[in-house]
Amino acid sequence: MATAILRQRHENNKRDKTDVELRVIGAGLPRTGTLSLKTALEILGFGPCHHMVDLMREPDRIIGFIQAYDGENVDFRQLLKGYRSTVDAPTVDFYKEIQQAYPNAKIILSVRDSNEKWFESFQNTIGLITCSRFYRFAVYPLRFLRLQSQMGEKTTQKWIRDYGSIDSKMHEKHNQRVINENKRGDVLVYNVKEGWEPLCRFLEVDVPENIPFPNVNDTKEFQRRITLAKILGLCLWAGIGFVFTGFSYFFLRKTYLI
Repeated sequence: MATAILRQRHENNKRDKTDVELRVIGAGLPRTGTLSLKTALEILGFGPCHHMVDLMREPDRIIGFIQAYDGENVDFRQLLKGYRSTVDAPTVDFYKEIQQAYPNAKIILSVRDSNEKWFESFQNTIGLITCSRFYRFAVYPLRFLRLQSQMGEKTTQKWIRDYGSIDSKMHEKHNQRVINENKRGDVLVYNVKEGWEPLCRFLEVDVPENIPFPNVNDTKEFQRRITLAKILGLCLWAGIGFVFTGFSYFFLRKTYLI
């Protein structure tokens, strides 16, 4: 089954990206099944779907999102060129601006079973990055992780401005905000546990045959990548320290001998 999913994603995403129009905008917070939703949208032909993981491969685009967080005028059509859909951060924080750039795109609000479940997941993943000064220090020598960390800090700052604090109630506040900002029926409030039917009905496409709805639980993988990032960053810091110490030693030795 996993092979069938990967094959279907490949077939639906290998089209020419030069003439791609964004058709789906994810308005749900991170940790609401967004990676499963990304996979599902790509199976249905709405890929490539932009997710935070895509920025790991294209770190220069992080700069554009940082500028958006700073209030600068950003061309989202250019920033999201080549994508047919979006989910997760950072695009969720600019879903209305993206909607203005793509007025015909449909909006999906992915949600968790409860506020508490969402916050628990946040603390076990994103919170380990955005709320940790040690992580920011550890990965600083790595440009793409440094940029990602900077963007993560901008993200949490915006959430605190918008919702007062980052806690379990933020999930409910955000969801209600999205619902209030749109007309009834224009937004699909969706839990990935509901499977294909409501998603396909909203997007007006057929339910895939013989392909189970993707269930991507990336918490352990997320934590593994955080650990590897810190180890790599600290190794680079150690290398920098070794070079600096060696240079200082030879400089002082030469000076002393003179």
